Amino acid sequence: MISAFITALTPIVLLASLGALLAKKTSYLDNPQLGSLVSNVGLPALLLSAVLNMEMDLTGMLSIVAATLCCLLGMALVSYAFLKACKLELRFYLPPLVNPNTGNLGIPVAYALFGDEGLAVAVVVSSVVQVSHFTLGVGFMSGSYQPKQLLQNGPVVALLLGILALAFQVSLPEPILNTLQMLSAMTLPVMLMLLGKSLASLNLSDRGKLYRACSFALFRPFAGAAMACLIVPWFGFSQIQEATLITLMSMSVAVISYMLATKFNGPKDEIALMIMLSLPLSLSIAGAVWWFYQ
Repeated sequence: MISAFITALTPIVLLASLGALLAKKTSYLDNPQLGSLVSNVGLPALLLSAVLNMEMDLTGMLSIVAATLCCLLGMALVSYAFLKACKLELRFYLPPLVNPNTGNLGIPVAYALFGDEGLAVAVVVSSVVQVSHFTLGVGFMSGSYQPKQLLQNGPVVALLLGILALAFQVSLPEPILNTLQMLSAMTLPVMLMLLGKSLASLNLSDRGKLYRACSFALFRPFAGAAMACLIVPWFGFSQIQEATLITLMSMSVAVISYMLATKFNGPKDEIALMIMLSLPLSLSIAGAVWWFYQ
């Protein structure tokens, strides 16, 4: 089992390492439009392709959405209490603790460990978390929120199109599906290399930030996994779906939280440290969940 787990995660580690190496030695990943290409084209294509090909009805899809929302709400309440106990401001710390990295980490991990069924769950969960980023995340870090921002988010639009397709049992022509699959194929590798680029740029010089980031990095994966273990079994999912949801909720702090902190002048270096420090723990929990459900 351990060798199978290592085999599944090796491409993830290698691609992220390649991204870090390219960031150090070249300027291949420096174009800011590369991230936009993945977020606005690749990820929506991956989501729509997975939804249209999943063996799941609309009720099953909405159950995954509901379970994800319940987990995020539970994490919001627990994180609120945790930050209040630590006497830290909510504005910049609550969103990173609530929203896991279900995108450029969670989707590849789910696919590597749980195959196509895990991927289908992961892209739905990732879309819900995207909504959370652009509501809870933007709302808290910016101090204001515009609902129309959701309609400008590619994965959210793709999720709505997928729901409509399932509801009305619409089947796209095979050439269109093949096009979506080709766009999807570029998404995971580029996402992982961009993750590696983000990790390569972290600064570990401030010990005070390091200690605080350590506590947050422990809290996010453990609390997320525990919350999912309490909530997800009540929805009656299959073993793979249940395992995938628990794994996704245990993922590290999201890279998009770092991007939002940068945009709104938050503690970006501290959040970057949280990402790096929570990553090994997230992968360890993912391995434990995978082993338990084998």
